[in-house]
Amino acid sequence: MTLTAVVTGGTGGIGSEVVRELQARSWEVISLSRREGTDISDEKDVIKAFASLKSLDALVHCAQILIKRPLTRMTAGQWDQQIDSGLRGAFLCSREAFKLMRRRGGAIVLVSSLSGVFGAEKFPGMSAYVAAKSGLAGLTEVLAVEGKERRIRVNAVSPGSVDTPMLRTAGVQGPALDPTEVARVIAWLASAESSPLSGANLRINP
Repeated sequence: MTLTAVVTGGTGGIGSEVVRELQARSWEVISLSRREGTDISDEKDVIKAFASLKSLDALVHCAQILIKRPLTRMTAGQWDQQIDSGLRGAFLCSREAFKLMRRRGGAIVLVSSLSGVFGAEKFPGMSAYVAAKSGLAGLTEVLAVEGKERRIRVNAVSPGSVDTPMLRTAGVQGPALDPTEVARVIAWLASAESSPLSGANLRINP
């Protein structure tokens, strides 16, 4: 039986590596991104994308916009863009995934960040990004509870710096993970190999 996964933000950074890793494991992968015509912060777009699927075994939410600005120079629109892509998008996609997975269960993996973990080092100019990633950590825990009776496992990964275009845009210095390393962990969480793990937030340090 072919397993089906939806990957948001599948055209760049960690997302593109997740797509490749799952395809290498013989998954059928549907990538959702603005580049491919789907705005995951738009409710109608998300409903339409998931309505085309007959079944779903895994959702991996990688999408996130980063606009680095000091708080006093960040507009409400820039704040909303980052919260919408990271947190609202996760809510909308998870909601539709829950509906598709209600019969035979499945796995959801939300890509948070060490910057969204309490007590970890934060970087200036990334308030909206940190807020979105912190929200994903909390969302993971509550969806794991709601998914238990439906046999839907929900976990998060919180990598430190990852060598992606977003990291270079942020100008963060220091050691960085290769995105393929993170993708392998995500693929494991999406698969039955990680059962019965749910509600976990795996920290991955460079």
